[in-house]
Formats: sequence, structure tokens, C-alpha cells
Amino acid sequence: MKKVILRYGAYGALAELIFFVLTWLLIYITGMGHKAQGYIGWVDLVCPLAFVYLGTRYYRDEVNNGSITFVQALKVGILIVLIPALAYALIETVYVTWIDPHFYENIAKYDIEQYRKTLSPLEFDAKMKAIHQQLTVNKNPVFNFSIMVVVIVALGTIVTVISSLLLKKQTKQESFA
Repeated sequence: MKKVILRYGAYGALAELIFFVLTWLLIYITGMGHKAQGYIGWVDLVCPLAFVYLGTRYYRDEVNNGSITFVQALKVGILIVLIPALAYALIETVYVTWIDPHFYENIAKYDIEQYRKTLSPLEFDAKMKAIHQQLTVNKNPVFNFSIMVVVIVALGTIVTVISSLLLKKQTKQESFA
């Protein structure tokens, strides 16, 4: 199991890195707006999690003689998720800390302009306070890293549960035991 987890986790981590670099280049070259960047960012986070499904399926078919319980699949999937989660958190934290230290401020500027157009003055003031508090917290690399791990693990857990439900398969002998 360890080899499968490390292999497919590494594939997911490599995919995270490739998606991150390609996304960054696409944004840099095209100068696309923040809304489009947000959508692409979510694709960047979710697509590499396909390796959870692929790794779990490989484990079931090639290592475990074509059968896997829901719990076994859940275990394999969650362990695979941890590797790209840590990789993405590291990549993203390095990016916002040293490569583009104004990343969150730029997003905040965009959000502030959007809120200025749609919120009442009282709501806008409350939202401004929340944005400034969030900016302060986001400047802490440990917090930023931790939040990114939590986000990827949460998304990966959803993918893992779905994959486990789709892939669970027991032999007839195991079903009667």
C-alpha cells in the first residue's frame, strides 16, 4: 500500500506544481481578471485530486486482487491526498510570501471595489474590517500553509469519499464473511 500511496501522491503533487506554474503563467501572460483567476485556481486545486481515484483503483485492481472495502479505499485515498495537500500548501505559501507578496492585497483591492458597488455603507465598513483582519492573518506563512493544507485535505476528502463509493468492490467470498 505504501508504494501506491507514495506514487500516486507524488503524481498528484507533481500535477499540483504543473497546474500552479501553468496557471501563474496564463494569468501573467494574459492579464486576465480576478474572477477568471478564481475559477482557474479552483480547477488547479481539484484536478490533481484525480490521482486519488486513480491510485485507489490501482490499489484495488493490482495490489488487492480486484477487491476493496469502503474503509480500505477511504484509507488509501486520504493518505494519497496528504501528499499533494502538503505540496500545494508549500508551493502556494512560497508564492504569496516571496514571489508575489502583494497577492492577497491585490485580491482585496478587487473585492473592495466590488463590495463598494453592491453593499450599503454600513455593510461596506463591516466588510472592510473583515478584509483587513484577513490580510493581517494571511501574511503569516504558518497560518497560510496550514489553511492551504486544510483546504486541500477537505477537497480531497470529498473526492476520496466519492471515489471510495465508486470503487468499493468485494469478492463474493469476502461478502459472506
